[in-house]
Amino acid sequence: MTQLLQRLIGIVQIAGGFWGVFELSARAFLYRQPLPFALMLFGALLFLLTLLAGVWLIAGDARGRAWSQWLQLAQVPILGTPWLAYGWHAGAVLALGFGQGGAWRFGWRVPDIGWQLKLLEGGHWFAGINFLALVCFLLLKLGRR
Repeated sequence: MTQLLQRLIGIVQIAGGFWGVFELSARAFLYRQPLPFALMLFGALLFLLTLLAGVWLIAGDARGRAWSQWLQLAQVPILGTPWLAYGWHAGAVLALGFGQGGAWRFGWRVPDIGWQLKLLEGGHWFAGINFLALVCFLLLKLGRR
């Protein structure tokens, strides 16, 4: 059962990583300012690492499990403040978030990719959790034992 779940997580990582690399690489060249361009390229690099970790995970390589754990953990938080906005998911998302004034949102998308990293671009307060990434992280972490 653990092997099947690992392969499923690996397939989602490969698909999301492949899609994200091409999406963000193309989007990066639309920006003329250096900071947004660099942030998009950083996102493309994270998607590339996700793709590589998915390949390693399916191959049964120990690096795949370790990298996949960290990359899944990086997809768990969703944060929005006036100074920083961060949200990332590769392949699929199942998230719950709470915003300013008590507003809340629940959403899921399969397949989907998302990348948002903005610095010093005012916004509203928002905090959320990607439950799918959290469950995948826990499955990879506990499946090792």
